[in-house]
Formats: sequence, structure tokens, C-alpha cells
Amino acid sequence: MKGVSFDLAMSLMAGVFVSLIMLPMIALFSATSVGELVNQFRSTAVLSAVVISLETSLIVVLLALCLGIPVAYLLAMKEFRGKEILDTLVDLPISMPPLVAGLALLILLGQNSIVGSTLSNYGISIIFSKKGIIIAQLFVSIPFLIKSTRVAFESININVSNASLTLGASKFYTFKHVLLPLAKNGICAGMVMTWARALGEFGATSMVAGCIPFRTETMTVAIYQDVMSGELTSSIAIALLLTVFSFTLLLTFKSRFKRQILL
Repeated sequence: MKGVSFDLAMSLMAGVFVSLIMLPMIALFSATSVGELVNQFRSTAVLSAVVISLETSLIVVLLALCLGIPVAYLLAMKEFRGKEILDTLVDLPISMPPLVAGLALLILLGQNSIVGSTLSNYGISIIFSKKGIIIAQLFVSIPFLIKSTRVAFESININVSNASLTLGASKFYTFKHVLLPLAKNGICAGMVMTWARALGEFGATSMVAGCIPFRTETMTVAIYQDVMSGELTSSIAIALLLTVFSFTLLLTFKSRFKRQILL
């Protein structure tokens, strides 16, 4: 009987959690009609925000792969002085408020800084541009790929890579043909989380890139702008699109990942 009471208590807590997630989603989906959604999705402003978000977030995923995998490899496979500092720096963008991250990037890349003025001399403008969106999204989202990939590397038996090296393979060959394939699931998980986080980024993006329609207005920025101006229908349409996309992306990956484990 005591066991039943415990299971009931756990189920009730799980029910509270499910309600906490589901009720806002139900409210969002019931706030407009299908006809209004279709009209909003035909809007050039909405389509522009969607295209900008997809374009920048996909570039962020590619950059995160190039920069994040080496960092994850070092943290997982190597021991070196300053490793704890690097590990902490990886976690910092997750715990740092996005507006603080955006302010830091704005100061670093602004015209009054050495970096910003140097880039400007070469004709490279970061602030209020898509480049600024990409940098802001990358800053806040890359830790997810690094952490997931690191766990994947750490789960690989060290004897596997040692055997490859003993047989005469180079470190690059071992990394490319042994470690990366074995860490594939963790890398894919990190890519999904990085993409979802980049799509949902608002604070840092708005600080660095601004809210310029048809130029730097991402989906999250468009939602905020539309709500502030009273255009709830437009903001609801974009919010629904983001919600459905994120849920479908995560569900698809989880289903595929589970099948790979079973196989």
C-alpha cells in the first residue's frame, strides 16, 4: 500500500508538470483560427522573419560543428592545465542572461571598440546585420553541441582509439574514422539542440542585430514586436510555427535515436 501511495504521489507531480507545459500550448493553439493563420503565413513580413531565422540558424549549426567538436574533443579526451576554466567558459553562455550576452557582444563589436572599428575599416559591419544575428545565436547555442558531443566522446572506450593508433593509424584518421562515427548520436543531439536554441534566441539577437523588418527581424524578434504593437494574430502565427517546428524536430530525433539504440 505504501508503494501505491508513492507511485500515486509521483504521478500527481508528473501530472502537474504536464499541465504546466500543456495548458499554455492549448491556450496558444486556441487563440486564433486556421483561416487567420493561413493569411498570416502569406504575409511578406512573416515569411521574411521565417527565412531570416532559418538562414541564420542553419549557418550557426555549421559553425557550431566546426568550432564545437574540437572543443568537445579536448575536454573529453585530453588533460591539460586550464581545463576547468575552459569547461566553465563553455557553460557560461547557458547561465548568462541573454541580454547580458547581447550587451557584451554589442560593446565588443560596436564602432567604438578596437574590434568593431578594425572590422569596419575592412568594410565588415556586424551590428544591425545578419552577421550580428549569427554571432549572437552562436554565442548562446554552441554550448549545447559541445556538451552533448563531449559526453559522446567520453562514452567511447579509450581502448578503441588506442587500438587504432597501435595499428599505425594517425590521430586524424582515428578521429575521423573511429571517434566521430562512434560519437555520431551525441553530435546529432547537439546539432538539434543548437538549432532549436538558435531559432528561439531573442535577447542577445535583439541587442546586437536590432529589430529591422526584412533585414534583421527574426521570428522571435517579430513575435515581440507584433505583441508590443498589438498585432497578436501575427505573433501567434509565428509562435505556433516555432512551437510546432521545435516539437517536431525534437520528436523526430528522439524517435530515430531510440531506434538506433534498439538496433
